[in-house]
Amino acid sequence: MAGHIEDSSVKILKFGGSSLATPDRVRSVARIVGEARAEGPLAVVVSAFGGVTDALIAAADSASRHDEEYQEQWQALRKRHLDAVRELAAPDPSSANPIVPDVDSGHLEGHLESLLEDLRDLLHGVFLLRETSPQTLDSVLSYGERMSSEVVAFSLRQAGFASRACDARRLIVTDDNFGNAQVDRETSYRKVSSELRNDVSRQDESHHDGEIAVITGFIAATPSGRTTTLGRGGSDYTAALIGAAVEAQAIELWTDVDGVMSADPRSVADAFPQPRLSYAELMELSHFGAKVVYPPSVHPARSLGIPLVIKNTFNPAAAGTLVTETAPPDDHPIRGISAIHHVALMRLEGDGMVGVPGIAMRLFGALARSGVSVILISQSSSEHSICFAVSPEDAKRARFAVEEELALERQAGIVDALIVEGDQSVIAVVGEQMRQRPGLAGRLFGVLGEHDISVRAIAQGSSELNISLVIDQANKAAALSVIHHAFFAPRLRRVALAVVGVGHVGGAFLEQLRAVAKNLQEREGLDLRVVALCNSRRMLIDPSGTDLTGWRQGLEGQQSDPLDDERFRAALSEVVGAQRVLIDCSASDRMGPSFEGLLKAGVSVVAANKLPFAGDAELFERLRSAASVGRCSLLHEATVGAGLPVLSTLADVIRSGDHVVRIDGGLSGSVNAVLEDLAGGKLFSQALRDAHRKGLTESHPWQDLSGGDVARKLCILGRLAGRTLEMQDIEVEPVVRGDWGNMSLDAFWAALPEVDDKLRRLSDEAITRGHRLRYVASLDETGARVTLATVPPEHPAHGLAGADNLVAFTTARYCDSPLVLRGPGAGPEVTAAGVFADVLRAIDRRVS
Repeated sequence: MAGHIEDSSVKILKFGGSSLATPDRVRSVARIVGEARAEGPLAVVVSAFGGVTDALIAAADSASRHDEEYQEQWQALRKRHLDAVRELAAPDPSSANPIVPDVDSGHLEGHLESLLEDLRDLLHGVFLLRETSPQTLDSVLSYGERMSSEVVAFSLRQAGFASRACDARRLIVTDDNFGNAQVDRETSYRKVSSELRNDVSRQDESHHDGEIAVITGFIAATPSGRTTTLGRGGSDYTAALIGAAVEAQAIELWTDVDGVMSADPRSVADAFPQPRLSYAELMELSHFGAKVVYPPSVHPARSLGIPLVIKNTFNPAAAGTLVTETAPPDDHPIRGISAIHHVALMRLEGDGMVGVPGIAMRLFGALARSGVSVILISQSSSEHSICFAVSPEDAKRARFAVEEELALERQAGIVDALIVEGDQSVIAVVGEQMRQRPGLAGRLFGVLGEHDISVRAIAQGSSELNISLVIDQANKAAALSVIHHAFFAPRLRRVALAVVGVGHVGGAFLEQLRAVAKNLQEREGLDLRVVALCNSRRMLIDPSGTDLTGWRQGLEGQQSDPLDDERFRAALSEVVGAQRVLIDCSASDRMGPSFEGLLKAGVSVVAANKLPFAGDAELFERLRSAASVGRCSLLHEATVGAGLPVLSTLADVIRSGDHVVRIDGGLSGSVNAVLEDLAGGKLFSQALRDAHRKGLTESHPWQDLSGGDVARKLCILGRLAGRTLEMQDIEVEPVVRGDWGNMSLDAFWAALPEVDDKLRRLSDEAITRGHRLRYVASLDETGARVTLATVPPEHPAHGLAGADNLVAFTTARYCDSPLVLRGPGAGPEVTAAGVFADVLRAIDRRVS
C-alpha cells in the first residue's frame, strides 16, 4: 500500500526527453516547475535528454561489435551534457531578469565528468568482452537519466529554487528481469514515502524551504542494488509510482503534444486533443499504439484515484487531457483511434479443432512460455480457427512455439499449418460511450467498406469499450483518416477536387465555387477543397486546399510547378479521408486516358470536355464500367447541354424502359446566337466576332463552325441512347465550307467576311418563307447528321433564341409530341454551372 503523507497536496511533474532536448527547453521546464511550485509542493521526474537513450543503445551496440566508434559516440554524449551545463550557467537571453544566481556550475561539471568516466569504463568493458548482457545494457542506459536529473536540478537552482537530483534506484525496487523489470510496489512505496516526506512537508509549510526532488525516471534497482529499467517509456511509470506512493493530488505528464489526441496527427490532419478520458480509455488507447503515455503507468494512479494530466511543454497554456475514473460524455460516440503500425497476423485452423477442449489453452500457453506477448485475439464461433496478432519481432519465435506444441496434431491432420501474414496493422476504436450507441460497429465497417479497406480480423470485448481490427499495413493511414472523419466530423464531408483546364469554363467554375463554398459548408456540411489545378503549362498543388481568392496568381507564381501529369493525378488519388473528384474543363485529351484508372480507384470524374466521350466507343463503355467498379460517378452533363439536364433526362427515359426513336437538336448555342444576330441584321463575320468576345465560342471559332463540336455532342447522345456510334458515322456539313481550320486566328478573321453575302442570302430567304436558318443535328434509324438547314415553324429548333440549346427526344412514349429540353447552351458561366451541378451530384451519389 502507499505510504501516506498527511494532507498531501503534492503534485508529480514528469518531463519526457523531447521536453529536455536542448538547454532552452530545460529552461522552459524550470519555468513550468517554478509556476507549479508557487501553487504547492511537488516532485519532478525526468527522462534522459531527447535522443540520449538511443545514443546510449548505439554506443553499447558499437562496443559489443568491437567497433571503436563507441569512443566517438561517448565523446558526443559528453560534449552534449557539458555544453548544456555551460549554456545553462550563462544568463538566459529570454529572461526579463538575466542575472544568474550564485550557483557553482563547476561542481556539477565535475560530477558529470565522473559519471561519464564511469560510463566510458563500462563501455570499454563491453568492447573487450564483445557482448552486452541485458543487465549491462540497463546499467549503460541508466546514465541518461542520472545525468539529466543533475542538469535539471541545476537549472532549477539557477531559477532560484532549492533542488536536488534524486536517483530512483534508491526508491524503486524491482525483480531482475532486466530491460522490463517488474516493480515491488509495497517496498517501493515505503522507500519513496520515507525519502520524500521531509522535502514535501517542508515545501508545504513554507513554500520556499523544502528542496524539489528531481527524480530519475525509467531506472530502478533489484534488492541487491543491481540497476534495472522499466521498459521504454518507463519514466511515465516512475512518475505514477512516485505519485501513488505519496498519494499525490495529481500526476502531470509533460510531453510534446497538447494532450491525448483523437488520432495520430501524423496520419490524421484533423486530430485534436481530448479534454477528458477515463483510465480505461487511456489504457486501451495506449496499449494500441497511442505513444503519449506508457500503458503500465495507468494502474498505480487508477488504484488510488489520482488524476493523470497530460500537458504540452511547448504550449503550457493548453488545457491538456485530464484522466479520471470516469469522463463526462460528449457529442462523439468514440474517444479516440489508435494504431499499432506493424504486426504479424497468425491464424491456426483445422477441422479437428472444432469441439476439442484445450487447444486454445495449449496455443497461448506455448506462446507465454516463449515470452511472446499477444496483441489481439479473434476466434470464430465454430472454433474452426483462432487468429492472433504479435509483433513482427516475435513472429518467428511464436511460429516455432506453436508448431512445436501442436506437432502431433499437425501430423495427424487435426490442425493445418500455421498461417502467418506480415505487413499488417491493428486499428483500435476506443470509447466508453460506444456501448450506448447501437449500430456503431456497422457504421465503422461501413465506412471502411466505402473506401475499399478490407478487414482481416476483428476483436471486441463484452464491455464494448474497444473494437479492434486488423488491416493491411498499406491501408493504415487511409483507415485512420476515414474512421476519424466519420466519427468526429460526421456533419462535415470533405471533398478533394482537382481541376484540369482553368480557362473560360474552368475559371468560371472556380469562381462559382469560391462564392458558395462557405454556404455549402454551413448549410450542407460539404467541405470542398481544390487540392490541384492546372492549365496546359503549369499546375498548382496544395493538399490542404488552394486559396481560391488568389488561384490565378498562384498558378502563374513561384508556388506552381511545370505540369506533370503523374504528379497531378497523384495529388488527388493519394488523398485519404475525403471523396475525390477530377473535373476536366479542358479542350484536350491529355487527361482522358487516365480516367479509367482513376474511376477504378474510386475517384469520380466530372467533365465538360467532350473528347474522351466522343472518341473510341470501346473506351466509352470501359469508362462507364470503371465507374461501376470504383463505385463512383462518371458525369459529363456539360458536354452536351452546358447547364441543361440533357444527359440525366435521357438516362431517366431509358432507365424507365422507354426507347429512343429519334433525336433532334440545335446543339451549338454559339452558332445559334450568331445565326440569330444574322437574322437581326448583323453581318455574319461581325456576329461571330461578338460571340467570340463574349466567350460563347471555342478559342478558335472554326471548331464551332466546322460542325465537329456538334457532331461530338450527337455522338455522345447516340451512345447513351444505346446506339453503336463512331464519329466517322456522322455526316457533317460545316456552317461554311473551306480550309478554315488551317488558318491562324488573325488570318481567319481577315478572310471571314468572304462568306457574309452567302449567309445573308440564306438567312433572308428562310425568313421570307417564315422559316429560320438553323444548325441542326439529328439521329434516327437512317443515320446521324449535322447540317445547316432552314426549318419550318413546326420544327422544335425554329423558336430558338440567343445562345439557347435545344434537344428533342422522340421515343416510344413521346411519339406524338417529343420531349423537348431548351435553355442556355453556351457561355462559360452556364457551362460551369452544369459542371458544378455534376460535382454535387457525384458527391451525393457516393454518399447514398
